[in-house]
Amino acid sequence: MKYNILTVINEDYRDFGKLFINSLFENVCLKNVERILIYDTGLSQHMLEYFSFFPKVSVVKTGSDFKSSGIHDEGWKKNTYSKTKYLLEALETHNLPTIMIDSDCIFNSNFEEHLNFSVDVIACGRDREGFSRHIGSFFAAMNVENSKKFINDWIANIAYLQENTDLKHCESPALSKTISEQDKYIIQEVPEQVVSAVFPDEKSVIYHLKSDYYATTIEKRLALPHSQPFCKRYL
Repeated sequence: MKYNILTVINEDYRDFGKLFINSLFENVCLKNVERILIYDTGLSQHMLEYFSFFPKVSVVKTGSDFKSSGIHDEGWKKNTYSKTKYLLEALETHNLPTIMIDSDCIFNSNFEEHLNFSVDVIACGRDREGFSRHIGSFFAAMNVENSKKFINDWIANIAYLQENTDLKHCESPALSKTISEQDKYIIQEVPEQVVSAVFPDEKSVIYHLKSDYYATTIEKRLALPHSQPFCKRYL
């Protein structure tokens, strides 16, 4: 089955974008990928030209220029909460299953074998105390029409949590809320340790260089031990 891959990148995340795209082309079989959609939320001309050298890549201009200087600041929130809107737009435009993956991820090997293409949506499930049951860093919209309905509910729940809670980050809790509120979709859950591993092991096919207490800046995230082999090759 043909599908698209979608990510969102601004200039602050340019190095993550380089790791994302190079590791994707080096370590993943892209035979079934129709397009790699990069939603541009403030990339420089240099980076636009950089991405143009990769086949299958389409940069989608959004008109947004989100800047972030710290974890969960206003620029980070605007960039993160825009992802679901762009995913919905991509489904409307291309009418193809679409896998949304955070741009601060590195591909270590193929992920396709872990996906069930007959479900409606695929969510990244996690089982870590103190965190929401799911994380929005890896999400697959497989059945296009049903996914659009699900994502509209997800967007509504992000807005609800922003207005009615003091949560610093609402995307992932809103995803869990959406999953818990319905029984009309067929949902597959893929473990975080497989497709969004913060501390990778032999099972991990995608590494997630997410911000956390131990890595509060982009520099610290890029300096994580498991990112170093990739940084040396691609940066």
